[in-house]
Amino acid sequence: MKNPPLRGIRALELAEYWGGRLCGVMLGDMGGDILMWVALQRIARGPIRPAPNTPGYPDYDPGERPWNRQANFNATNRNKLGLTLDLTSEQGVNAFKELVAISDVVFTNYAFGVMDRLGIGQDVLRAIKPDLVVLFTPGYGNTGPYRGHRSMGMAIDAMTGHSALRGYPDLDLSHNSLVHHPDAVGAATAAFAICAALHYRARTGKGQFIDLSQAEAFMPHMGETFLENQMSGKSRERRGNSHPQMAPHGCYRCLGEDAWVAIAVRNDDEWQRFCDVVGQPNLATDARFTSLDGRVANRAALDDIVREWTARSTRQDIATQLQAQSIPAAPVLDCGPDTYDDPHLQARQYFQLVTHADAGTFPMSGPVWSTLSHTSADLAPEDTPRLPDLHNPAPGLGEHNEYLLRDMLGYSDDMLHDLERAKVIGTVPLEGADMGGVRRFARERRNTAAS
Repeated sequence: MKNPPLRGIRALELAEYWGGRLCGVMLGDMGGDILMWVALQRIARGPIRPAPNTPGYPDYDPGERPWNRQANFNATNRNKLGLTLDLTSEQGVNAFKELVAISDVVFTNYAFGVMDRLGIGQDVLRAIKPDLVVLFTPGYGNTGPYRGHRSMGMAIDAMTGHSALRGYPDLDLSHNSLVHHPDAVGAATAAFAICAALHYRARTGKGQFIDLSQAEAFMPHMGETFLENQMSGKSRERRGNSHPQMAPHGCYRCLGEDAWVAIAVRNDDEWQRFCDVVGQPNLATDARFTSLDGRVANRAALDDIVREWTARSTRQDIATQLQAQSIPAAPVLDCGPDTYDDPHLQARQYFQLVTHADAGTFPMSGPVWSTLSHTSADLAPEDTPRLPDLHNPAPGLGEHNEYLLRDMLGYSDDMLHDLERAKVIGTVPLEGADMGGVRRFARERRNTAAS
């Protein structure tokens, strides 16, 4: 992409895990310069010394620098510049403020109050650069009685009511699967809000502070359930894979080991065509199934018939047959060779081979959009690949310290060496750099200063 939409926009990212990191990924996919901050005392890239044969690392090998090989981190931090700074130190905070002065955006998904305790709250940031766009997105927002509550994806999922909707009606909530969907929604909403604020700044010259609750960002995904409750006075019960206005609707076992296909029949016309594909046209005149209401009421019997048919063919063959009749259907693919080898994703160049200095070369999921240079009237043929998207590997710990501090801020080599000796910057995490690392090192600094 020669001229991406956020070209020339610089954003400082202070984030952990998916909810904050993915926001930076999206901004980076659009051409923004994303400066990703971490501390040597709190790296959030897995354990510093994981055991051999640990999942989450290439070939189950943590290697000599496991903090640079961790799969979850590398998968959600493409197109960023990596910076380490100890923000519990005066030198680290000063360097961060210098970067703020030449940036356009600062965003974080840290818990409420963390930025103020570090001395870089929104008032401080906006005082440094009045037209700065600042976004703070803790789990429940920056006001209200829950603002100080700690959150993770499943906690937000539970607080919004989504956990109560997921799963099967004959199983209790302990059988629900792990879900971090609110993280992805919060990240996408944050990226949209930042783009809107940048547009506002371009028109008015004014910056903004964005108070975004990850929980509230997720709740519109369930708008219909809240309206349903208001109209009926009842809370919706869990449905599993069933749908109140479609039948058959669900996942059905196919020929092969643990092979499944998802099918959705939406109306009477599709039901007629479905019966023809199944080879049982008499089902269309079966009194139990002639209407949608009948099919829904007799869902169990209908599902038994569908399962008997799907068990005789492969998932791809069934999906192909139904799609040929414009009936929504798709094979259930695994998150491995099934997906990597999918011909549609391959044709669209979704997976791109990315070489990481520590992790090696692997196919990685790419940007979820592509900006083309032609108009809809000049669309390329189906066999013409889309334009390649930017996909730089996730940065190693402190990989761009010298570029950001020396080349951008003008720090001398002596200054960089002093910061390294003081453990303000570096490329190797400190001992005990776990999730409580920043708080512990801050206490140690205060105790040392007091003595």
